[in-house]
Amino acid sequence: MVINMKQKKNTVRYELIMIKSRLLLSGLLLSFCASSLAVELDAKLDWSGYQKYGFAVNGVIEKVTSDIGQEVKKGGVLANLIATPFKYRTQKCQATVKKFEPLVFDARLEFEQAEELFERTVLSEVELQKIDGRYKNLLEQQNEAKADCLLEQWDMKLSVLKASESIYIINTNMVSGMVISDENKSAVYIESVSSQKASAVAALSYAQKKQFSIGQELIVLIDQQEISAKVKSIDMSPNKENKYQVRAEFNYTNMVEPGKLIKLKY
Repeated sequence: MVINMKQKKNTVRYELIMIKSRLLLSGLLLSFCASSLAVELDAKLDWSGYQKYGFAVNGVIEKVTSDIGQEVKKGGVLANLIATPFKYRTQKCQATVKKFEPLVFDARLEFEQAEELFERTVLSEVELQKIDGRYKNLLEQQNEAKADCLLEQWDMKLSVLKASESIYIINTNMVSGMVISDENKSAVYIESVSSQKASAVAALSYAQKKQFSIGQELIVLIDQQEISAKVKSIDMSPNKENKYQVRAEFNYTNMVEPGKLIKLKY
């Protein structure tokens, strides 16, 4: 009886092992089939994170510290305006704020004294309102001067052009000594692309387009190197060739060669 129980246990154990082996083999076969069914699509390497940098304030460019082809880290200075006018206006504004300090202080004391006299019926309500009005007017002027100072400080900050992310410079028409004014602000710029990301761009038929979705994970093949990517955008309408453009973005720190033929695998 003991021998039979042991035999049964061994038989059950053997059957479980066989089941697990079959499941593992099935999983490997499915994985192999899925990988063998992966589709490769012709694509082109392109830049990602294109940006135009320009000055939001008027002034004279003192120095352009970025050249075409140069990599600039996040926060790095691209160009700056001559700082002297911004410093002068800030100092002038701060002096105005200080000028109001004793005036506001005296006006507040006068108002507090007037309130005491009004409570003792020595001062009329009309006179109290006049003193209160003078105090509030000075206080308002002081607050306006403080606000002007904040704006001047902000303008000074904007006089230094900094990279919002790590970038490559691809074009610029900025030169030292150039005057930035309301008339030419939009025409003076530095063009850049991300130095940490790139894009794979492919043209799809309508049938292929239905196989893609925003955020979908893909594989980009560049010089036999496989890189994980995600679909960034898909055209809603076709181009003249009746094709839909899909753009997949991926981490890539090499300087991009726009138009280089690569592959998308999905």
